Amino acid sequence: MENRERFYKLMKLLESKTDIDHEFTFDEIKKRLAAGEEDFSYSKNTFLKDISVLENVGFDVIENPSDGKATTYSHQERLFELHELRLLVDAVTASRFLNKQETQKIIDKLKKLTSDNEAKKLHNGIIADTAIKSESNRIHFSIDQIHQAISEKKLISFQYGRYNIKKKFELSHNGKEYSVKPLAVIWSNDYYYLITRSLPEDQLRHFRVDRMREVKKTEEKFQDERFDVDEYLRTVFNMFAGEPNYVKIKFKKGLLNVVFDRFGLKADIQQVDEEHFILTTKAAISDGLITWILTWGKDAQVISPPSVIERVQEQILEMSKLYSMNMQQ
Repeated sequence: MENRERFYKLMKLLESKTDIDHEFTFDEIKKRLAAGEEDFSYSKNTFLKDISVLENVGFDVIENPSDGKATTYSHQERLFELHELRLLVDAVTASRFLNKQETQKIIDKLKKLTSDNEAKKLHNGIIADTAIKSESNRIHFSIDQIHQAISEKKLISFQYGRYNIKKKFELSHNGKEYSVKPLAVIWSNDYYYLITRSLPEDQLRHFRVDRMREVKKTEEKFQDERFDVDEYLRTVFNMFAGEPNYVKIKFKKGLLNVVFDRFGLKADIQQVDEEHFILTTKAAISDGLITWILTWGKDAQVISPPSVIERVQEQILEMSKLYSMNMQQ
């Protein structure tokens, strides 16, 4: 075995087979390196020189001397701690846009960032609902094109669509090609969304990336603009766009943490009495906002503006008519 090959195998052996709970003596290391090799020669002095070189190039090797026993060696410093890898594995497992094969492929790669023994502890991740897993890997190419376009400040083109009642994907507007300025990619409600300025209207719009088809970065550049993603997300409900306006909503005290979850601890709230508080926030007036308000039933009441109160009332009347008709039938 040549010196470079031996040196590389020693590094990989320590990297994959040792950790804080698994250490090897020189004899154990020599035996593993000699596997399948005839006339393998490796002295203790050569081994110590190899260890010294590894340490000089930044590869951490822990020497653990023991009274009356052979010194043990291990590599314990990893790019990620085990709990950090667990978070990454769980995130990959829960991702809707990754199919089962891609999920396992990425998890296998993550496991290589720790020792084999530590990697075994990563097998029992969260249990994901397989019914929501993607069946396509198209989104990876779309995301790549989008990020390149954002970085290079270039327009992108694409088609957009949705699934119909027959579970077939159907392009919108007869396959119309959209041309937009890509501003940012966000992750919301377990989906990727692309925030854009549509052309030629120059209006802020967002698109769900998994519904985009034939995504292409063009060579046409656009001027950079200041865009506050956080401000945009604070106003959008359930990813429904609309004209922003200030809204006041009276909530029962039991929904206080629901409001904090949605708006953060900086939310503008005022206590009304022992049982109620009022939230004042800027929001995109949309069906998404109305639906969100109605989610809380009688525990949430819009105080202003009148236009939102009217939309809530209209929605309640429509729902009442729907269920009244069902009862009559």
